[in-house]
Amino acid sequence: MATTLEIIDAVVGCLRTRLPALAVEYFPERPADYRLNHPKGALLVSYLGSQFGDTVDTHYIAQPRTVKLSVTVVLRQLNGRGGAVDVLDLVRRALVGFRPPDCRKLTAVSEKFLGENAGLWQYAVDFAGEAMLVEDADIGTEPLLTVVTHEEQP
Repeated sequence: MATTLEIIDAVVGCLRTRLPALAVEYFPERPADYRLNHPKGALLVSYLGSQFGDTVDTHYIAQPRTVKLSVTVVLRQLNGRGGAVDVLDLVRRALVGFRPPDCRKLTAVSEKFLGENAGLWQYAVDFAGEAMLVEDADIGTEPLLTVVTHEEQP
């Protein structure tokens, strides 16, 4: 079962491969201190959290998990080829249908304009992927098979 970090790493890797003309980075720990050093722009990948469904009826705890990720598009240009609006389309094309480890394919959830500051245009596009959360089983603690009966089926 993939960890959250492995899922984020896979998304970063996909974007780096599909959009090599831009910097692809993890969302900064101190966003107010972030400085765009790339001449065109950057894609910042962040984990928004997860929602968990009802437990599946098994011997072990298993729950559906919706993993939510966001890509913040930070570009020096708003319109035209290579501008923020154009890059939003490229990000959606790169990630809709992309399958991170141990997840179903990503779907687009929403996107919004975050604003402009000092000539940098910012949008966020959010994605979700379904995964399964399964408890770590302690090896050797499973119930032992003690009785076997054999019945022939007609």
